[in-house]
Amino acid sequence: MYKKGVFLLITAISLLVSGCQQEEKVDSKSRETGEVSSQETSDNSANKANQDSNNATDNNTGEPSTIKGSDHGSAVHKNSNQQNPTNSNTVSDDAFVTKDTAALVMADYINGLTTAINTGQFSNVAQVLKGSLYSDQQSLVSNLYKKGIKENWVDYSVVNFTKAGNSSDGPLYNIQTVETVSVIQPDGSQKTNKYNWMYTAVLINNQLYLTDIAKNGPITTVSKTGPTSSTPSTNSPATTITNSKKAYYLDLLEQTRTSEVQPVNDQIDGDRRQASGANYQMWDQVLNDIYGELKKQLSASEMNDLKIKQRQWIKDRDAASQKELKEAGGGTLAYAEEARILHEMTRERCYELVTYYMK
Repeated sequence: MYKKGVFLLITAISLLVSGCQQEEKVDSKSRETGEVSSQETSDNSANKANQDSNNATDNNTGEPSTIKGSDHGSAVHKNSNQQNPTNSNTVSDDAFVTKDTAALVMADYINGLTTAINTGQFSNVAQVLKGSLYSDQQSLVSNLYKKGIKENWVDYSVVNFTKAGNSSDGPLYNIQTVETVSVIQPDGSQKTNKYNWMYTAVLINNQLYLTDIAKNGPITTVSKTGPTSSTPSTNSPATTITNSKKAYYLDLLEQTRTSEVQPVNDQIDGDRRQASGANYQMWDQVLNDIYGELKKQLSASEMNDLKIKQRQWIKDRDAASQKELKEAGGGTLAYAEEARILHEMTRERCYELVTYYMK
């Protein structure tokens, strides 16, 4: 009985020890399994972190965006070139020419021509002229300066500016102006006229030059005054006689000027032609009277020299009137302009003969 009890006790203890060992093995396996899971989790986390880091690096460097941006930029540049194949900074020759440009050129021309006429220096206006107008105005400056005639521009305006086509030199333009000019004779008499002109201009190397001029309407007289120069007095009887003759003719010129016929309506060509024709006949008679007096005063050589010049003047006057007749294209306007030239040039010649030849 005692042995049986001891055996049972030993058996129970063995079972108890065996159970404890099994529990320790299970716990050990569980701990081992847990450590592996943690490592896997750590590795997975590290891999995910590395992947996220790599993704973040890709996003920060912007390599995918740069590629797309370059493609987009190239496309935009290409489309821009297709839409505007010409460089936008390239300006055509006449793109900048406006009415204001024409006004500036006209200001240079008018100021320059006034100075040129009054000083005899054509270079003051030469820089804005080309073509036939260059030579025409060069002759005008020389002739007026020699005669002692001066001019003063009272006012001017550019009323119209249009493109007129193209030439071998460059784009052409028409510049329409209204100009008020005072013409001052050597004796001090002065006449202020209003002119309507049409200029032709050409654009060369982005510079506008005037090349031609033509009448674009009637010429109207704004005002006029008589001579202001007085005849110098002297104690010599002979000189007094000749001076009184010159004074007489200067007075006759002024009387004739003030008695000029004015057209009933200066906008009607027929009226202007009739008035200019009557004035021409009147001044032509005065011219003959002056010429007759000069025959008495001048020596044979002086008179012979004057005859040569007078014949040339008649040719020039008639040529100028015929040129005006042809340029006006016929009709009443043409004959009105022809009569005006004859009238004005004959009147001017009367003043020249009395001023420069009469003693």
